[in-house]
Amino acid sequence: MNALISCNYSIYHKLGALWGCTHPSNITVKAVAESTTSYSNGDKYIEFHHCPLCGCTTHYRPTKIGNPQRMAVNFKMVSKKLINDVKIRHFDGADTWEFIES
Repeated sequence: MNALISCNYSIYHKLGALWGCTHPSNITVKAVAESTTSYSNGDKYIEFHHCPLCGCTTHYRPTKIGNPQRMAVNFKMVSKKLINDVKIRHFDGADTWEFIES
């Protein structure tokens, strides 16, 4: 992962996630089906998964109508030490749909 994404689009902002996005074939979620609960917001292109016990969002994956080339893991769920040196890119999903480089 060469960069993580922070986005201010409504649902992403509310979740406060740092997304590590990649092709679904690069991600393995080791959990039984009942261990996460999913939610699809708005256009229903992605399915957010969260722990039904603590409520933390763990990842999202595309729905049948979503982009099958993109999936993401919430890196707020990993040790900060592991991501200290990873660049965080800020995406303006609320207005311009462009990355804001600082």
